Amino acid sequence: MANLRSVLHAWRESEAAKKGVELFRVLPNSAIDEIVRAMPKTKEELTAIKGIKEAKYNQYGAAILNMVKEGGGAETPKAAFGQKPDEITAISYIVDGMVLPKPKEERMLYSVSTYLDIVNRELWRMRATVKGEVTSFKEQGKAVYFSLRDAEDGSMLSVFMWMSDFALAGITLAEGLEVILEGRSEIYKPSGRFSFRAETIELVGEGAFQKAYNELKKKLELEGLFAPERKRQLKEHPIRIGLVTSRSGAVIHDFLNNLGRFGYHVVFVDSRVEGAGAVKDILAALTLLESKDIDVLVLVRGGGSLESLQAFNNEHVVRKVATFPAVTICAIGHDKDVPLVQLVADYAPSTPTATTILLNASWEHTIHELQTLSRGLIVRFEQDVWRMQDALRTVSGELETRLDVLIQPFRLLITSFNDSVLLLARQLSSKKDELHYSSKTLLEQYRQQRRFVLEALASAARSVQQNDPLRQLKLGYSILTHGGKVVRSIADIAVGQSFDARLSDGTLVVETKEKHPINDK
Repeated sequence: MANLRSVLHAWRESEAAKKGVELFRVLPNSAIDEIVRAMPKTKEELTAIKGIKEAKYNQYGAAILNMVKEGGGAETPKAAFGQKPDEITAISYIVDGMVLPKPKEERMLYSVSTYLDIVNRELWRMRATVKGEVTSFKEQGKAVYFSLRDAEDGSMLSVFMWMSDFALAGITLAEGLEVILEGRSEIYKPSGRFSFRAETIELVGEGAFQKAYNELKKKLELEGLFAPERKRQLKEHPIRIGLVTSRSGAVIHDFLNNLGRFGYHVVFVDSRVEGAGAVKDILAALTLLESKDIDVLVLVRGGGSLESLQAFNNEHVVRKVATFPAVTICAIGHDKDVPLVQLVADYAPSTPTATTILLNASWEHTIHELQTLSRGLIVRFEQDVWRMQDALRTVSGELETRLDVLIQPFRLLITSFNDSVLLLARQLSSKKDELHYSSKTLLEQYRQQRRFVLEALASAARSVQQNDPLRQLKLGYSILTHGGKVVRSIADIAVGQSFDARLSDGTLVVETKEKHPINDK
């Protein structure tokens, strides 16, 4: 599995180099991890992996499946050719989706182009660091070309380097200058020439570093980049700090441990601070922080030799710090020569701890002032309270005397009022007794009157009952009516006329047949 992962990474680097694209555009790391885990054997299984769709499969699918099929290729291809493992003679078994036969199998012929692809594929996997003396330096188009000579036996290595990478190094090359290169080798197919493609370049030797340092320092000084009038003042009470340093060093811990608890918001960007790669990291970090809303930029690292501090004497880094929009603080430990970044920065304390002292100063000063003001306010408040207490005691005594004079008439009035209230209370008590006796008398009179009224009502009820017409009807009497009027005489009805006779339980309609008057005489 580990060998397959290595083969996939080497294959990806070669493809990216050939096409001039970034690694992730060939195959992202997550896709490589998933290929190693899933070991796909078909197109469907491969395209199911995130990051590998139809278009990418059409480009690289066959090669990837063949690499998986071979399990990442032979573990020690160098030994298969009878070479020692440390000799640079290994050739990968896999190229462009074609699985090459192992040496012991049937011989197979390759075209020159295919064979060079195989060699370049393996060479590209071998990243190397090489030291030598510069000869035959020339700039051509977007690249620089020179040779690297071995000082001991005169061996020569052709070197190619992109102008953009060379410019970042900030080095002026001269004949015989000793340098360290980092990069990969390749064979240029049109000419068959073997060359080293350098990605970074560093000077070797204190003398070379000192010379380059002095020349750049003089150049920048003439431009006025170190002038005191360019220095900006750190704002009071900074909050947002952009911090650039290495995550793995002790410097970041010293800085954060000594940074006061004042509510700082630290935007940290991890960066290498030594070696040729540090220049790219620092420039990328500064570019990122330019877009952030920060009050101050802090660039820190520990001390070291002039050689180890190359990145902080790089012209691109120095100019980037000089034009940074926020106030800059560069704390880079040094023994003799001050790094140029510190000369161009607004502040250049010697250590990370000194940097935190600078950042904390305005906060601590303000806190000290607040504490002093607080103590002064407390003392003044206590003094004012004491004065007010004395004044209140004096005024209180005067008021007490004056109030006694003013209150005396009211005391007499209160005494008189209390006497009047007591007299009124006695009178009310007497009236209460009288009212109680009167209420008993009135109650008895009410009861007598009530009995009289009830008896009168009962007598009236009996009289009404006796005179009730309905009672007479029940005794056999009837009430005669004609045309709604009571018939009182036979004269009221003619023979043949009908009339109503109301009885106790109903009404009869009666017709007059005859009339017989009663003669009372």
